[in-house]
Amino acid sequence: MLPLFEHIDPIPSPVEVLLKKEFKHTIVRYRKDGIVHVTYMEGRNVTISDLYAMGKFISHIGVANKYKVLSELELGATIDNEARVFLATEAGSMFISKNAVLCRYIEQEMISNFFIRVDNPKVSTKIFEDKTKAIKWLLSSSLDKISG
Repeated sequence: MLPLFEHIDPIPSPVEVLLKKEFKHTIVRYRKDGIVHVTYMEGRNVTISDLYAMGKFISHIGVANKYKVLSELELGATIDNEARVFLATEAGSMFISKNAVLCRYIEQEMISNFFIRVDNPKVSTKIFEDKTKAIKWLLSSSLDKISG
């Protein structure tokens, strides 16, 4: 039986999760296909200290220097301005080679577009509404930086 406080994945991934760490506002999973899947939990606001904690966990995976990241935003999940700006920098994306942002809600798409067009992340970043397409792009050699 699962504890009540444990986050339950609405649709389990068909790919095996090798490592998983649940933080205050996010869940980070390292998948067998090499993708780091970050879930920004419902109604939570991610801060720069959250990014540092996730970065520390990702750095200890030890399989690669940089990882392809699937960023999945649940309903009402937000990221504060300082964290968003930091994530766009070279230091903030130190362990990221590509970032697919999965947006299912219009407000997430607006924030993600702002991130790409204004903050101009240093790594290839693309917005998706479909998880399968996001994963396909992450696993491809494409480095385009276009939303949608």
